[in-house]
Amino acid sequence: MDMFSPKSFSCETERLCLRPLTDGDEALFHALYTDPETMRFIGTPLTGEQVTRRFRKTLGDMHRQPFKCLFLAILEKASQLPLGICGMPQFTADAVRQEVGLVLVRQARSKGIAREGLAALVNRIFAMSSVEEVWARFSTENLAAQQLVVAVGFHACDEVLLGQELSSKCHWSVRRSSWRVAESNQLQGVPDVERDRFP
Repeated sequence: MDMFSPKSFSCETERLCLRPLTDGDEALFHALYTDPETMRFIGTPLTGEQVTRRFRKTLGDMHRQPFKCLFLAILEKASQLPLGICGMPQFTADAVRQEVGLVLVRQARSKGIAREGLAALVNRIFAMSSVEEVWARFSTENLAAQQLVVAVGFHACDEVLLGQELSSKCHWSVRRSSWRVAESNQLQGVPDVERDRFP
């Protein structure tokens, strides 16, 4: 897997472009992780200084060989406006499981952007790696995130991953053997969600 780079995971959908974070995405990163409403189910909003440090560390980890994490900016294809960030907070080339996360700016929610972006990310992970299972964890109170992962094809995990007993978190996953790319017509009739995010 050493031939991979974050750029290998870039992709496009009908409405979106997903590409690795760059220096120019610091304002997006700041807007997301300092906003109390966006951070409601994720954690305490970060200060400007904390965001700057985390952003620099994230970019540094993405540029290592091998890279240690992968974060993609989600852009509206037509306008190139930033809509959010998705990716894998920890990346290991030979991992059997990979955790994913996604967070959107307020204006991008309830428009099916999260479903389209998450489906594209999972599809790219299975296409570019030998990962057998992609999983997500989020607050048990975040019903919108649960609707999102169900719409994309995830199922509730029977066991808590990594041996952690996190009563405030729930875990959902999808396996390579059952993965089907969610075509837009298959998603019709699935309610949009108000807050489609998880760390």
